[in-house]
Amino acid sequence: MKNKKKSILKRLMPYGGGKSFLLYIAMVMSAVSGIMVLMPMVYIHRIVNNLILNGVVNVDYVKENSIYAAVFAGIGIFIYLIGLILSHIFAFEVEDNIIKSSVTKLINKPLGYFDDKESGRIRNVIVSGASETHSFLAHQLPDMAMTIVSPIVLIVFFFMFNWKLGLASMIPMIIGMILMSSMMTAETKKMKDEYYAGLSNLSSQTVEYVRGIPVVKTFAQSVESFDKLYDLILKIKDNVLKLTMSYTNKMSWFETISTSTAFFLVPVALLLIKFNGNLSNVVADSVIYFLIGPAFAIFIMRTATITQFSYFAELALDKIEKILEFDDFVYGNKTSSDVGIEFKNVSFSYSGENVLDNISFKVNKGERVALVGSSGSGKTTVARLAARFYDIKSGEILIGGINIKEFDKEALMKKIAFVFQNSKLFKMSLRDNLLLAKPDAMDKEIDSALMSSGSKDIVQGLEEGLDTVYGKKGTYFSGGEAQRLSIARAFLKDADIIILDEATAFADPENEHLIQESFKKLSKNKTTLMIAHRLSTVIDADKILVIDKGKIVEEGKHADLIDINGHYKKLWEEYQKSVNWKIGG
Repeated sequence: MKNKKKSILKRLMPYGGGKSFLLYIAMVMSAVSGIMVLMPMVYIHRIVNNLILNGVVNVDYVKENSIYAAVFAGIGIFIYLIGLILSHIFAFEVEDNIIKSSVTKLINKPLGYFDDKESGRIRNVIVSGASETHSFLAHQLPDMAMTIVSPIVLIVFFFMFNWKLGLASMIPMIIGMILMSSMMTAETKKMKDEYYAGLSNLSSQTVEYVRGIPVVKTFAQSVESFDKLYDLILKIKDNVLKLTMSYTNKMSWFETISTSTAFFLVPVALLLIKFNGNLSNVVADSVIYFLIGPAFAIFIMRTATITQFSYFAELALDKIEKILEFDDFVYGNKTSSDVGIEFKNVSFSYSGENVLDNISFKVNKGERVALVGSSGSGKTTVARLAARFYDIKSGEILIGGINIKEFDKEALMKKIAFVFQNSKLFKMSLRDNLLLAKPDAMDKEIDSALMSSGSKDIVQGLEEGLDTVYGKKGTYFSGGEAQRLSIARAFLKDADIIILDEATAFADPENEHLIQESFKKLSKNKTTLMIAHRLSTVIDADKILVIDKGKIVEEGKHADLIDINGHYKKLWEEYQKSVNWKIGG
């Protein structure tokens, strides 16, 4: 049996923390407010009765009841505003905690989680989703209490003044509620889901199309490339029409019937006048029912609005939970003082495609081992498995003789320094960017890391030095400069194992030389695993592993591999051609 999904309220309440009680207070205040703002109808009825029945205006009586009506209305509005403030405080707390919780989950995700996900999309889903829940909690949910209590009060009013007229006035309300309930069917929900799914797809396709316009125009494919987007727009249009039509007819009938109190009330009033002969009483009572009927219809409509916002909040929360879906790793509690990486018969597949096939190798302490191979050969996958981006399909990965799965998470992260090919600097001071590696680092340690990485000159050239905020006032760096600062961060971390993932891929010749010199210093007496794109960077490696189609096909030093006249030599010759190639040459 399929587990029943929790209500949106039950799913959101845990995010309220210690402020959850504020929502309940807000709902109570909203309910009380709903009663208060309806009480003036009692006094309006008294005033109308006095004017019609007595024939003479009793100014003092009218004044007294008017004051009572105004006081109740004022108190009702005041209580509602206080409740609204409390619900907003609670909503802000939930919104804040959803973002915090989501960010915490992101931090704890395996590194492989981020491989196929755009940071902008993740941010948009989380922030927009949290905002959507805020709207529901701050405005709609407290009003739900009012929409429950107020109709009950109005039903009492229906029978309090003249039950016969009240019964007649309720007929259109009953029909209206039946129509309203018929709009909230499983079929309608399905159409809603299809519409919002299509809308989300359209948004992503539009972004992709806009980004690709330069390429599209270059190859004169503007019209053809637009067809897919246009077809999607047409599909959304059809969904909108279906959804609109499913609502429109029923909503029109609801509005017509719910506002037709007079159609049912007047005939009954005339019958009462005919048989009872009390014209004044019937007219006086009828006046109040002309007010009660539309008020009741408004609360029914409010229910539909709240349901709609509830659906949006649920949809937003589903999106957040979906984008955070990823099998979290189970860590052990072991640590190791030994260093060295060993792959034992490791196989790995990604999305059903076999990437690594039973590979084995070892990198000892103080060794610089390079992984080379053509694009898609699996070399980057090896590096990412060594840092446990993913868990392997079969075999073992050992660090310091301990299975990587049995390592304590924090101990594993401290053990490894990873320098990516596309370095990331955050929009904060350079000092804070560096301190990510070692939060308690002293200034002399930072200075030493900058010197070792060859990035001291970058900082010296900045007016505010290490206090310069990256990205502020146009402060950006070239790919090579950013990479040198990233290496400084690795120096500061001083990890036992260094993994370099094509770290010179985006560096210009000048920066490449500086980066290579810093790598030599960084890898000294360290266990180093290098993913090489530029083969000139691996000539001095202690060992080169040649990977092809997920298997290690050759291994040895540069000179030895050249002499073998095998796969590596072919790669080397192709690399030499690319280096020596000149336009028109």
